[in-house]
Amino acid sequence: MKKLFLLLLIVISVFLAREVRAVEMVEEVGEEVEATLSATPIVEPTIVVEEKPNIVEDEEIVEVEKYEVEKWNGFNSLRILIAWAMDRGVASNTIVLLLLLPLIATLVSVLHYMGGFSGYGIFMPTMIAITFLATGIFGGLLLFAMILGVSLLGNLILRKFKLHFWPSRAISLLFISLATFGLMIFSSFFSLIDIRQISIFPVLFMILLSEEFTRTHLAKSRNEAKKLTVGTIVLAISGAIVMNFGWFHEIVLKYPELIVVLVLVINLLVGNYKGMRFSEIARFKDGIREDKK
Repeated sequence: MKKLFLLLLIVISVFLAREVRAVEMVEEVGEEVEATLSATPIVEPTIVVEEKPNIVEDEEIVEVEKYEVEKWNGFNSLRILIAWAMDRGVASNTIVLLLLLPLIATLVSVLHYMGGFSGYGIFMPTMIAITFLATGIFGGLLLFAMILGVSLLGNLILRKFKLHFWPSRAISLLFISLATFGLMIFSSFFSLIDIRQISIFPVLFMILLSEEFTRTHLAKSRNEAKKLTVGTIVLAISGAIVMNFGWFHEIVLKYPELIVVLVLVINLLVGNYKGMRFSEIARFKDGIREDKK
């Protein structure tokens, strides 16, 4: 009995010794971890805020917002409305484009009635100018050339099937969509042209221009279609060049009333213009009589 009691006491002692050693080891590991954490500098997480690009710098936007504090005098109504709209979350580049649209249309009107450039109306060159602003002039010309070439090639192929006009144009639109997708992938390998991030609207405007070319070609003649298409592109490039000037964007935001007055005055003058166009002067110079004193 004594031997059994002594053996039980020895087992209990060994068990308690193991438990005490385990607790000591846990405390030692805890101290090492605490020392390591205290020696390691704590790096605070960095929050990267992606800034949305604006057409104008932030300083100009602040100046427009400060103008809202000034007293209303009747002439600064549009400027105060712009500052209020930007404060409500309207993008500054959208405001600039809305104010530039009638100005670009005015430029197209001046070049048509005084310069003699003809295109597909006034809205088509304006929309193509917006397209050039998104794609770049070179990228936009390449996109249009591709769309027009695919459209003409598709017409030649589909003409053999003798389809109705709308089904034929739907299949042609399929060719254009696939070719545009391929051009987006192709442009990603070159830094000179990159149209990967453009929206669907520039592509639609280019498709509309190619459709106008096809309609004019079928209804009138190929020469007339070429003339109107080249005229539209020239007018659009002129508008895109004006819209690319950064200082012009600043004027539009700082002095929007000036843009409104400028559009009204220029169009009133051009609307009553009765002189010869510049292109007609070179064409009929032999038939122009000079006044003899």
